[in-house]
Amino acid sequence: MNDRLGLVLFLIGAALALLGAGAFLWQRFYRDDPANAARRIFKNSAVTFGLRMFVRGLDTVILFLLVGALDPAALGAYNTAALLVAQYLATFTEFGLGILLTREVARHPDAARRLFGVTLALRLLLIIAAAAPVAWLVIASYNLIGAVGLSEPLTADGQLAIWILLLTLVPSAYSGAVTALYNAAERMEVPAAVEVLTALLSFLARIAVLVLGWGVIGLAWAAVLVSSITAVIFFGLQVRTFFAPSLSFDAAAIRALVPQALPLMLNNLLSVIFFRFDLFIVRAFGGSNADLLVQQYVLPYQLLNIALVLPPAITFAVFPLLARRAGGARSELASAQQRTLRLLLFIAFPLAMGMTLLADDLVWIFARRRFAEYLPSVTVLAVLAWFLPLSFANGLLQYVLIAIERQTAITRAFVAGAIFNLTANLIAIPLAIRLGRPEDALLAAAIITIMSEVVLYAVFRPVLHQEGLPPGILKLMWQPALASLAMAAAMLPAILWLPGWIGSLCAILLGPPVYGIALWLIGAIGAEEVALARRIMGRAS
Repeated sequence: MNDRLGLVLFLIGAALALLGAGAFLWQRFYRDDPANAARRIFKNSAVTFGLRMFVRGLDTVILFLLVGALDPAALGAYNTAALLVAQYLATFTEFGLGILLTREVARHPDAARRLFGVTLALRLLLIIAAAAPVAWLVIASYNLIGAVGLSEPLTADGQLAIWILLLTLVPSAYSGAVTALYNAAERMEVPAAVEVLTALLSFLARIAVLVLGWGVIGLAWAAVLVSSITAVIFFGLQVRTFFAPSLSFDAAAIRALVPQALPLMLNNLLSVIFFRFDLFIVRAFGGSNADLLVQQYVLPYQLLNIALVLPPAITFAVFPLLARRAGGARSELASAQQRTLRLLLFIAFPLAMGMTLLADDLVWIFARRRFAEYLPSVTVLAVLAWFLPLSFANGLLQYVLIAIERQTAITRAFVAGAIFNLTANLIAIPLAIRLGRPEDALLAAAIITIMSEVVLYAVFRPVLHQEGLPPGILKLMWQPALASLAMAAAMLPAILWLPGWIGSLCAILLGPPVYGIALWLIGAIGAEEVALARRIMGRAS
């Protein structure tokens, strides 16, 4: 453990040095140009992506240590608690108010102070009125399921972790509100920088928990500490950059916000349901190995989270532009949509192909001596990786619909996706477990996740057509799909014929250049892409 910690701390120090050098060079040479939208969007997405990749790197190191140090069942119990609070309860109490605040302040900057106070007040009311009762209901439900023998009840540590993690919701609500102000001002790099700072504190806190042997309860308290520090940092930034925070419990204003924010909250909540509710179904029908099954299913998602840093960075960077263009000609909005979709798909396909080919190595790196317990995770990761292309695309398309104020259409799409996902999982998962094949239950859940993205797109597509914004995903997909096949053809011989890590390393080195060359040969990189790059660099096209 000490050797691994020494290596980890060395890598973190080297990464910090590189980050500092990058920040210095950026400040020294980068100059913003208000008239250059392409350069501004690139700045917002590139800086945010770079900083969040650093944060995700810290999380990945912690994941490496946790999976190797903690019992998979105990880790599965903690991940169930974290998913409940950080995904479901946080999504509900956030209530879509972050994106609503970003949209409205981007359009009406003078209303920022009033909207901030009202949205923050509504968030706090929801935390008080809803979070604790829902947590109690979930705990009671799992205990009831355990009593009838379908699964095991939540462990005492798992239950306590839920109650502790609930404390993170209040400081996180405030931090999210201030982040929305920065997003509206198109200064995404500021909250991303705060995320880096607090991630470092979180990293150190969780390392301390592991060294001291405090287990999952220590991890929960570390989350409370870090979320509180983050809120204090955002308080200082808000006072310096915008205005002093305030709460406005104006009943009329809150009632006016609810119908606007409700579709956004439902969209986010339904997205979480069809994206991760399968884990709760696995937990409910998993029998005596429920927590182990949960962790076997969670690990592939945690690895995919590395790739999922990118879409929000690009989408949030382009969203203010989409919101402004939504009031003008549809052709301008359609052009921005298609360029962004094209970029996202060009990134998603090689990521999916690479994770499929290297699934065995990725799981082994994290599981190591516990690899035998995580074998089902390999197949799940190889399959689940293919939800990335449509997930990247759907993530952008829902923000396009928000920009044109068609939130209810997104709600219908997520309702359809959630109904399909819940129904399919409630059939497939219990059936596979009853047949004595729990690994097939995890594989079925992964396939259903991909199919749920197809359902979501099938509902988005006609609405966008009606608005004069046809996405044309199939036309955009064929080039990155073909280039990814060429990449796989180059990587597979190295993986199959060269021994161990040497083959994997050679495959990783071969894949990206082959993919880029293939894109160029099939005409995917042409004059338009070169002109865009020149605009970003500030040169005439």
